[in-house]
Amino acid sequence: MAEERTFPFCVRARRVDTKCGLLAHMTVDEIRERTIGDQLNVTCPECGEIHLTVEEAEAASFRRVRDSARFKRLLEEAGERDLEG
Repeated sequence: MAEERTFPFCVRARRVDTKCGLLAHMTVDEIRERTIGDQLNVTCPECGEIHLTVEEAEAASFRRVRDSARFKRLLEEAGERDLEG
């Protein structure tokens, strides 16, 4: 049986181009409200997709990461197989 590893440190991240630094699923409008400066990146900081509605952002927050198209593409690029379980 695999032993669960604990790490002695915490990792914190912030989105540097937004006022609040939020790293979560956000819609384009939410990103636009929080953006600092002229350059606007409307991709979701959590998953890299573009969410046009609050419902899309909420649905994305309930999806597993390994079910996303981006994760599957990264696996293919790395030459890995997606193992369920």
